[in-house]
Amino acid sequence: MSEKAPYKLAILNNLITPYRVPIYKRLGDRIPTYLLLSGQESNRDTWSALEEKLPNISIRKVWGVTLQFFERRQGKAFDPRYLHINPGYFYELLRIRPDAVISAEMGFRSLAALLYGFIARKPVWILWGGTLLTEQKRGLLKKLIRHFVFKRVTRWISYGETTTEYLVEGLGVARSHILQIQNCVDESQFIDPHIPVSLTLSPSPVLLYTGQLIQRKGIDLFLKAAAKVQQQGYVFSILIVGSGIEKESLVDLSTHLNLDDVTILPAQPPEAMPSIYKSADVLVFPTREDVWGLVVNEALWSGLPVIASKYAGCASEILPIENIFDPLDSAAFERLLIKAVTGKLAPPSVEPLYPCAQVVDMIFEEVSGALSLRGEASNYSKQVPQNQ
Repeated sequence: MSEKAPYKLAILNNLITPYRVPIYKRLGDRIPTYLLLSGQESNRDTWSALEEKLPNISIRKVWGVTLQFFERRQGKAFDPRYLHINPGYFYELLRIRPDAVISAEMGFRSLAALLYGFIARKPVWILWGGTLLTEQKRGLLKKLIRHFVFKRVTRWISYGETTTEYLVEGLGVARSHILQIQNCVDESQFIDPHIPVSLTLSPSPVLLYTGQLIQRKGIDLFLKAAAKVQQQGYVFSILIVGSGIEKESLVDLSTHLNLDDVTILPAQPPEAMPSIYKSADVLVFPTREDVWGLVVNEALWSGLPVIASKYAGCASEILPIENIFDPLDSAAFERLLIKAVTGKLAPPSVEPLYPCAQVVDMIFEEVSGALSLRGEASNYSKQVPQNQ
């Protein structure tokens, strides 16, 4: 292995997600990296033992509290939300004294990171994924904090084009202050031609939805559109994989609509998902609102055609326009479902997708370039940090 960069990097997040593991691991191979976490969230119970996959990263849990609440729209629980208040972030940053900090989202942890950066005179990047759509209903307090604090941040890492659009148009950030990467998954898990099929459903084709079973994801809109298509005589199966507060209501809705051939499985661990994709013919992503939609990346790497809501942050960046629809327009949704079940969709392409290695290269070059320009280097030993 090549010698590590003579800098220390701290990454602040609430928890480890499967999608971030390959990024953290590759960064840890190139620069001594600390991962500071605030704790788990109740809707991520299939994500386990992820720390064991990062032996080259020093992982630390910070102290504080996590509050859970539900955003409600039209009287329904639209989305679970978590508020992490963790002064321990600042304490750990003072202990580690990193040369650079990347902090996810615009919340308490990023305020702690910016305070450390101001005191220690170290560069801080905010990793952000919100879009003009996802941020339009945020409360007044959040909007004020973003306007008066985060608007002045000069280093950003955005998930993709729709995130950059929000930062520039919604927050007034200069485009030159933004490193635009792309939200990515570990493609190596999905491109193996020998991945087995986990279940065989009949009749075909099989339309797959995978994700949280909450109103925001639009599964109810999918079931209603699918019922109309079946009523026109089209035959197909539906596979739903996920867990969430809407599960019982979705089962009831499926029964009420007289939908045929619907299979619902609980959320699966990440290692089981490649076989799930191999068991389907089309991924349907009907979200009412999403900053990205990494299941779309997974499906494309798996060779599945995808139809996705125009309200998904990823849609316009990685899908052909003819595979994008408005889930609130039931007639348009039904027309695209008919194309899906009759094999008339635009074929899948991975050309627009960034592999993980490319994303890591972009982040590493951004951080190391900024530190080199500042002429800073840590006296820290280049030995790989151990989990503490």
